[in-house]
Amino acid sequence: MAFDVNVTGDHPGHGPGIHAVGFLAWLVAALCLTAGLAMAWFHPVSPLLSLTLVCLASCLAAWQPRLWLWLVPICLPWLNFSPWTGWLVFEEFDILLLGTLAGGYARLAWAARPIEPGTPRPRTATWLVALVLLSGVLGLWRGVADAGGLRFDWFANYSDALNSWRVFKSLALAALFIPLLRREMRHDRQRAPALLAAGVVSGLALVVLATLWERVAFPGLVDFSAHYRTVALFWEMHVGGAAIDAYLAMTAPFVVWALYATRRPVLWAVLAVLAILAAYTGLTTFARGVYLAVVAPLTLLAFLLWLQNHARHGRSAWQGLRHQSAAPGWRLKASVLLSVTLVLEVVGVLEGGTFMQERLASAEQDLSSRVEHWQNGVGLLKGPADWWFGKGLGRLPAHYAAQVPGEEFPGDARHRIVQTGAATEQFVTLYGPATQPRLGGVYELTQRVDVTEPAGYRVRMDVRVTQTSRFELYLCERHLLYDRACQAAFVRVQPNASGTWQHLTVPLQGQALSQGRWWAPRLMMFSISVIDAGGQADVDNIALTSWRGQALATNGDFSAGLSHWFPAAQSYFVPWHLDNLFLEMLVERGVLGLLACLVLVGYALWHLVLGQARLTPLAPYLAASLVAVLVVGLVSSVMDVPRVAFLFFLLLFVSLEGARSTAHQQTKPP
Repeated sequence: MAFDVNVTGDHPGHGPGIHAVGFLAWLVAALCLTAGLAMAWFHPVSPLLSLTLVCLASCLAAWQPRLWLWLVPICLPWLNFSPWTGWLVFEEFDILLLGTLAGGYARLAWAARPIEPGTPRPRTATWLVALVLLSGVLGLWRGVADAGGLRFDWFANYSDALNSWRVFKSLALAALFIPLLRREMRHDRQRAPALLAAGVVSGLALVVLATLWERVAFPGLVDFSAHYRTVALFWEMHVGGAAIDAYLAMTAPFVVWALYATRRPVLWAVLAVLAILAAYTGLTTFARGVYLAVVAPLTLLAFLLWLQNHARHGRSAWQGLRHQSAAPGWRLKASVLLSVTLVLEVVGVLEGGTFMQERLASAEQDLSSRVEHWQNGVGLLKGPADWWFGKGLGRLPAHYAAQVPGEEFPGDARHRIVQTGAATEQFVTLYGPATQPRLGGVYELTQRVDVTEPAGYRVRMDVRVTQTSRFELYLCERHLLYDRACQAAFVRVQPNASGTWQHLTVPLQGQALSQGRWWAPRLMMFSISVIDAGGQADVDNIALTSWRGQALATNGDFSAGLSHWFPAAQSYFVPWHLDNLFLEMLVERGVLGLLACLVLVGYALWHLVLGQARLTPLAPYLAASLVAVLVVGLVSSVMDVPRVAFLFFLLLFVSLEGARSTAHQQTKPP
C-alpha cells in the first residue's frame, strides 16, 4: 500500500491516536465493513448467513490478527456458490475478505502510531507494487469506459462493465492485505509465512476431498477413459478456463514444504497421503499444462533447496541439506516409498484409460488451433492506445466474440423489466448463437435442483417468440461441465398472431436419474437453451415439477432477477479465454501493464533466489509456486479467475514482504 504502518505491539496503550496513519486505517476498515455488509445483505440465497460471515470474519481478524493467514487460504477453494446464487462478478469469498480486512484494519488502527523520523521507508518494492496497482486501475477505467460506462447489476455477466471489476478485484483485495501482512511479518517473519503455507496445504486438502467426491459420484474413481475432467469446486470453469490447473500448480510446492518440515511420523504419513491424492487430482484434470506446471517447478524446487543450503553452508551444501533432513531411519525409507508410489500412480492413470492417450494424440492439432487463437486475440489490439494500455480489464471476451469471425458467444441470457401501464413484467430473454448453428445448445441457463424421483418430471413455462424457435430442456446428473444421465425435451414454438405469451407444458423423457451413494451424492441441474442461430425468445414462469406435483425450480418468474440461475457452456469456451497468461495481460492491460507485472514478479523471484529473502525457510517454495503460475500461464489464462489470481498476488506480496522484513531486521540497531 501507499502507507507504512509503524507497529511496536498490539497493546491498547498505543492508541487509537488521531493521526494520519490511524485515520486511514479506520477509514479502510469502515469502507471494507460497509462493502461486506452490503454484499451480504443482497446475497441471493442466504443473507443471514452472509451477514454472520462478515461479522465473524471481522471479529476473528480483530481478536486474533494472525488467524487470517490460515483462514483465507483454507476458505479460498470452496467459498463460492455461484451455481446456487447466480452471481458471476461477486462471490462469498469476497465477503470473507472484506470482513477480514475490516477487522484487521480496525486492529491495525488501534495499535498504530505515527511514522517516526528515521523509520526505514519502503522503496523499490513499494514503487513496483504501486505501478502494478496503477496499471490495474487504468485497466479498470478503460474496461468500464469500453463497456459503455458503469451500470451496476448484481447478476452482471462477462460482457458487462462490471466484468472489469471482477478481474481487478483480486489485485485490489490482495494489495489491501499488504499492511496486515507486514505487521505479521515484522512480528514473526518465520512463523507468519509458515502459517500461510499451512493454510494453503489445508485448502489443497479440501480440493482433494472435493475431487474424490466428484470422481466417485460421476465418472468413477478409477475410470480414466471417460471424457471427464475434474474441476472440484472451481465453478468459474462453467465457461472453461484453467482455475484448477493454476491452483494445483501453485499449491504443489507447499505439500513438499509440509513433508520436508514435519518430523512426526503420523503427520508425515497423513501428508504423504495428501501428496498422493493431490497427484491424483492433477492427473484427473487431464490437462497437459498441469502436468508440466507441476513437474517443472518441483524439479526447480530441488535446485532451489540446494542453492539455499549452499548459501547457508558453502561447499558443504549437500551435507547441510542432509543434516537439515536428518531424522530417524523411517524418513528416508518413507520418502522412497512415496516417490515410487507417485510414479506408479502416474503410470496407472495414464495407461489405465484411453482419455489421456486421445488428448496426447491430438496435441499437434491442439497447438495449431491454440496458436491461431492467440493470433486472433492479439489481433484485437488496433492502435497505439490499445498496444500501450490494453483494451481494458475483462474486455477480452466481449471483443473476441464480436470481432473474430465464427468465434462468437454461443448464447446469452438477459433479465428484462418492462413497465406496461401499471403492470410490471419481469422475464428473461434467451439468445442462441448469433450466426453459427454448430453452437446451438452449447450455452444454457441452469439451476441446481433437488431431485428425489428417477423419472416423471414435467416443465411448465410461458414463452413469447417473434419467429419459430427451438428449445432444449434438460434435467441432468451434472457436476458442472459433463452430463452423466439426462431427461430432456425438445420444443419447437411458432409465433402466434398477436405476439403474446404462450403457455407450454412438456414432459421430460430419458434415462432414470439417480441420487448416487449417500456418501457421494450427485448434483442435479436443470437447464434451458435456445438452439437456433440468430434466435431469441422471452421465457417466464418456469416451473419444474415431479409426478407428485412437487415444485423444484426457484425464482421461475424471475422476480428476483437471475438469482439461482447460472449460465454455463459445454464443449466450447473459446471467446472467454485466450489460454495464455501473458497474451491475455497484453490484450487487456497493454505493454505497460504486462511489463509492470513481469518486473514485479521478476523482482520477487530475484529476492527469493538470490536476494535478501533467499535464506528464509519458505523462499524456495514461494519461488517454485510463482514459477508454476508462469509455466501454466504459457497455455492457460489465470487472471480471469478471481480466487486463483488472488492467491497468486497474495503469495507474490508475501515474497516481497519477506525480503522487506529481512532488510528491516538487518537494519535494526543491535
